[in-house]
This record gives sequence, structure tokens and C-alpha cells, in this order.
Amino acid sequence: MEGFMRGFYSISEWIMKFAYVNILWIAFSMLGFIAFGIFPATIAMFTVVRKWILKQSDIPVLKTFWLTYKKEFVKGNLLGLVIILVGIFIYSNIRIVEATTVQALKLLYIPNVIVILIFLLTLLYIFPVFVHFDVSLAEGIKNAFILMTVNPMATFCMGILTGFLCFIFIKLPGLLPFFSGSFIAFLLMWISNYVFAKMNKAAKFSVAGSSTKVN
Repeated sequence: MEGFMRGFYSISEWIMKFAYVNILWIAFSMLGFIAFGIFPATIAMFTVVRKWILKQSDIPVLKTFWLTYKKEFVKGNLLGLVIILVGIFIYSNIRIVEATTVQALKLLYIPNVIVILIFLLTLLYIFPVFVHFDVSLAEGIKNAFILMTVNPMATFCMGILTGFLCFIFIKLPGLLPFFSGSFIAFLLMWISNYVFAKMNKAAKFSVAGSSTKVN
């Protein structure tokens, strides 16, 4: 009975931690009026869950979140700007191809769908790379793309599990304010951390001009 209660308490504690970080993510996103807050807040959230994965579960969550949010505010928004502009460009291309009556241009539909898929899969690694490595904006994006391409099984798992979590949150919208961001961030960071460790062990991957961030 004592072991059961200990396990129940541990699970409850972790549920509260995930809910707390998710609420911080929403609150700090709103602090930046969503448009300017969501990307720095997302980096801060990934920073916190990375520390949990690295067995630093006793960190001061609010302090860590706030300090990371301030430090990465500009860089986070520049990253967000790049993601949004690329997303708009890809979306515009696919809409043009769908609307055109020129049959030759219709052939571009499949290549555009492939580009969209590559873009979305690269996004899965973007935030884990930025919080794990001390990289510039260009290096982070480049290495997220490299990791996506050379780890197809991990990328597949990330895509499927993220899609499954999104499906759960759509079906159970009451969970959105408490777990939508933190659960997905933990999933992506956990798999990415496994990928980082595997690539470092195999000595096949390095980030030019950078190093792993201090734990």
C-alpha cells in the first residue's frame, strides 16, 4: 500500500509539473501578445523539460522559464519570423498550384506536398536543437534539417506520436490549457535527446562552431 501511495504521489506531482509549465507557456505567450511571445515561451518550455530529462527535476521552474524567456526573446522571435515566412511561402505555392488551370503547373503539386512534409518534420527538431546546442539561427535550422533526414525512424516516431497527441487534445479540448504544449515538448525533447546521444556516440554529428549548452 505504501508503494502504491508513493507511486500515486509521484505521478500526481509530475502531472502538476506538466500543467504548471503549460500554463506558464500560455501566460508568457500572452505576455508577448501571442505574436511576440509564443516562440520565446516555447523555447523556455523546451528548456525546462530538457532539464527534467537530464534528471534536474528540482530546478526552480518559474525562474528558469523567466530567465530563458528574457534571454531568448529576440532570437526566439527571429526564429519565429523565419518559420512563419517559410510557412507562408510554401502555403502560397500550394494554393497557386491548386488554383492554376495550366496542366504543366499541376505537376508541381506533389513536389510541393513533399516540401511541406519536410518543413513540418524539420520543425519537430527545431526547438530541441536550439535548447540543447549553443547555435546561431542558421546553424540551428540547418542541423534540425540534418537530424530529420539522417534519423528516419526517430523522425517517424516523433511525427506519429505528435499527431496522436494532437488528436487526443482535439478530442479532449479540456486538456489543452494544461498539457497541450508541455506533453508535446517533453515527447520531442525526449526523442531528440536520444538522437543527440546516439549521434554523438557514433561521432557522426557535430554542430559547427557550437557546443552543447550547460545543463
